[in-house]
Amino acid sequence: MRNSKYNLKRRFYYNDPAQTALFGRPVTGLRGSDTIFNITPYTTKWNQFDPSDTFGFGTIKDLTMMRLGETYLLLAEAQFKQGNTAGAAASLNVLRTRARAAQVTPGQVNLNLILDERARELIGEEQRRLTLVRTGTLIERTQRLNGASVTGLTAKNVLLPIPQTSIVLNSDAQLAQNPGY
Repeated sequence: MRNSKYNLKRRFYYNDPAQTALFGRPVTGLRGSDTIFNITPYTTKWNQFDPSDTFGFGTIKDLTMMRLGETYLLLAEAQFKQGNTAGAAASLNVLRTRARAAQVTPGQVNLNLILDERARELIGEEQRRLTLVRTGTLIERTQRLNGASVTGLTAKNVLLPIPQTSIVLNSDAQLAQNPGY
């Protein structure tokens, strides 16, 4: 379920029994080098406790390769691009009903709504950069939604550089470097 405590870890507790005064108590307002300055929520979609992994970052669960939810999101995007906002709203509402979220109307459907819905539905699952490049929204959305925390993002960054080794190995035709690199 979207945004549930089972998918997003937001509460943290001291787990070192040697620290008896803090053991089992919630961690609040902690800052320091061992927390990378802030403790932030993270997705638990692939978490599974592994006693041999003392650091706690084992992701040994199966990874989803295809999601019905993503299929509905791609359908909604295609319907929107065809001008069928009623169909796009219906596709989005299948997911929103399951997530117990408010329904959307055809008048509310636009590409930003669909991309927002993708972020909510596929948190931690999709390669977001690929989606934003595919939809031509990488620069605009990154700058608008991240503000001053992102600097230097330009049209050059939409395409990544082609490794020189790939250019050299391509002996049967000329492989030109992407613009700006």
